[in-house]
Amino acid sequence: MTTAIGLAVVAVLLLGGAVYARARTPRPVPRCLVVAGVLVGLSAVVFGLVAQDETLAATDGPVLGFLLTQRTPGRTDLAEAASLFGGTFFTGGLAVLAALVLALRGRRSRAVVWVGAVLVGSITIRLLKTAVERSRPPLDARLAVETSASLPSGHALMASLGVGLTVVAVLVLLRDSSVRGPVVREAIVLVGALIVLLIGTSRAYLGVHWTTDVLAGWMLGTALLALAVALATVLERRPAEIDPSKGSVDAAVS
Repeated sequence: MTTAIGLAVVAVLLLGGAVYARARTPRPVPRCLVVAGVLVGLSAVVFGLVAQDETLAATDGPVLGFLLTQRTPGRTDLAEAASLFGGTFFTGGLAVLAALVLALRGRRSRAVVWVGAVLVGSITIRLLKTAVERSRPPLDARLAVETSASLPSGHALMASLGVGLTVVAVLVLLRDSSVRGPVVREAIVLVGALIVLLIGTSRAYLGVHWTTDVLAGWMLGTALLALAVALATVLERRPAEIDPSKGSVDAAVS
């Protein structure tokens, strides 16, 4: 329950910061803070319910039971592949690779934020798992071996964060180039969202996470993504004042 209270306090601070920032910064920054605050607040609700296992049992148990009935060899192969290639090392590394490309293209401030966000995400996963120590689903329901605590899903959190950072980096680079078509941008966002959805869902399907673990991971990862985008926008504002084209880029993708 202490973890839930801590997350709730963070949510209030983020929302308060958004109110303060609205009069002092362009709209994208407070909007990102609001998104982060809402998502952290919703995560706090999940963590609070976890403190009372019987509250979540009515939801998590039936969903796990349904997923067990949906298992087929083909779906299992897909889930195992998504879980393997959607691990925290891969998705976090993808964001770091995107940061390297951004740095080479002159977006050094944003690149530093991207790497910092991955580090914060990794630390967040470990701290919350240690603080909550929620048990994973029963052994007979699992199709993979896991030894750490269940909440939050590290795969879901880092997928939301790492894939999200990569998608934003691609959008920034496309804006800097001659490729500006909305269809291309929307397709990139859609593919990224589907990858995040597949990775998180695979963890529940394989029986190594409760559904609420995955939901909490998605929400926290997206909250960190929103904070990273907001911070990058602030850090790049001064160069943007000299180069208006960069300002429009950051506003669009933030």
